[in-house]
Amino acid sequence: MMDQYELKQELQHIRNNNYSVPDDVDAYPYAQWMLDHIGSPDAELRDKLIYSTLARWIIGGVFRQKELRGLLLQALSPDYLFYEIGEKGTDSVFKRAFSILIPPLVLSVHEKEPLLSEEQLYSVAEQVLEYVYLEQDARGYVDGKGWAHSTAHAADALSALARSLRDREFGHAMLAAVRHKVCLHDYLYINFEDERLATAVMSLRNQNVLSDEEWKSWLHSFTVIEKTSTPQDDTLVQNIRMFLRSLYFQALEKEENSAFTVAVLETLKALKRFLYS
Repeated sequence: MMDQYELKQELQHIRNNNYSVPDDVDAYPYAQWMLDHIGSPDAELRDKLIYSTLARWIIGGVFRQKELRGLLLQALSPDYLFYEIGEKGTDSVFKRAFSILIPPLVLSVHEKEPLLSEEQLYSVAEQVLEYVYLEQDARGYVDGKGWAHSTAHAADALSALARSLRDREFGHAMLAAVRHKVCLHDYLYINFEDERLATAVMSLRNQNVLSDEEWKSWLHSFTVIEKTSTPQDDTLVQNIRMFLRSLYFQALEKEENSAFTVAVLETLKALKRFLYS
């Protein structure tokens, strides 16, 4: 196999040819090999070439259903999605954060032409949710190495699962996972993670699987937080406030002044009272 320099050159050629699969390339094993390098700290190779090529090929119908399931299983495996899980501040985050982008690509195909069974969908959901709780590296853009963005990428996966599962039990699990990601004390989101998380929540809301009371109960949980009387309180509240603001404006655009939109606004007001209490 080629080294990363040769791979980069070949993928640049593929990109320059409108992402057409070269005549001498068997797309599936080539994609498996690209996944082997999806954690490269080289931003152009990882993001602009490997991920972009995989995205074009997956959405563009290059792979058979069996091959799409194979790529999904590879991306969700311990050597990819859970590679060195728990590390913070290291390059291992790139492999995890870009592996989590494969499920939404495959699920976008599934939405048009089902290729996963219900059991397989729940297995994907279980692994994505586990990743959300185990991922400790929340960095967005890393100087010199490009996007990690594990939270935003996980939100994209949750959003795709909400559209595919349309399940009340998953809905509750997903909202708990979103709350977990929002309520960080030790990292302030600065790369629009709040927008991506809010988009995931609205994807779930569009499925109409939860009642107004269930939504209100979840929103209320953002006001039940323990103050530590340290600067970390400011980080936590700012993360929650930015998320709720993003959610409010997305809901307002979609639903105008619905009961949900009003409940989001009331939660923001309650959070302000917490801040100054």
